[in-house]
Amino acid sequence: MTSSQSDGSADEDSLAPAEITERFAELEPGDAVRVNDRELTYEVVETDDYAVVAESPDGRRVTFSQNLQSGGWTVNEPVFAVERLEE
Repeated sequence: MTSSQSDGSADEDSLAPAEITERFAELEPGDAVRVNDRELTYEVVETDDYAVVAESPDGRRVTFSQNLQSGGWTVNEPVFAVERLEE
């Protein structure tokens, strides 16, 4: 993570909200995913139209959810990048 991203803010490499939504929509249970250029990898456990539940290697579950008013996605910070990892 770069210093410009340490506060959770996006930079010029940020994806548009529609692209983030598209990437979350492609996820299926069992997929590995990273968000916001962090090293931590999550395994997708459950998905629906407006949320993705994932689990970290240490068993912590997080929910990535879409704000229906803004269209943006959040976890505990705004989501500005989503990367599906190939197995």
